[in-house]
Amino acid sequence: MMRKFFGLGVMVAGLALAGGLTACSDDSTASAPITSDPVTTTSMYSSPSSSAAKSSESEIESSKAASDGTKVSGSTTLPATAPNSGTKVPENFPGPGGEPVSNKGKKYLQALKDQNISFAGDSDNSVALNSAEYVCAQQSKGADPTTVKAFVTAMIGPSSKNVAEANSKADKVIKAARDNYC
Repeated sequence: MMRKFFGLGVMVAGLALAGGLTACSDDSTASAPITSDPVTTTSMYSSPSSSAAKSSESEIESSKAASDGTKVSGSTTLPATAPNSGTKVPENFPGPGGEPVSNKGKKYLQALKDQNISFAGDSDNSVALNSAEYVCAQQSKGADPTTVKAFVTAMIGPSSKNVAEANSKADKVIKAARDNYC
């Protein structure tokens, strides 16, 4: 009798296992597309006829813009912007409108100017002064000169034509900072 129950149990377990495997063997989702729409690619460049149609549409939409320059729904114009008159320069910000440049800062900036070295987009000399601060801080820590030069080269790089010029300017910036700022 026990053998009969054991056999029946094995048979039920086998059927349950077979049914489970059949239900789990459907792996069609791994290769099936997410949607039935075909995948297409687009070009960054459009044909002359489509760009002409788009430009006429944008001209029509831009004429809908309000006279104050604010953006109208569907318009391609940008809103009129002006600096917020309530925004103040932080007290410790170097350069115009912030903390006055120290004498050693002026001497350092003059040394850079004498060597015709300028940082790209640095109208207020904040990048130049921060590079001097960096050089002096790293020098006081005894940092590796190669690492210091790499960072200064990265700061002056955007205003250089090539790597050799950037390296030359970095050497001059480091020397000017050590001689005049540190």
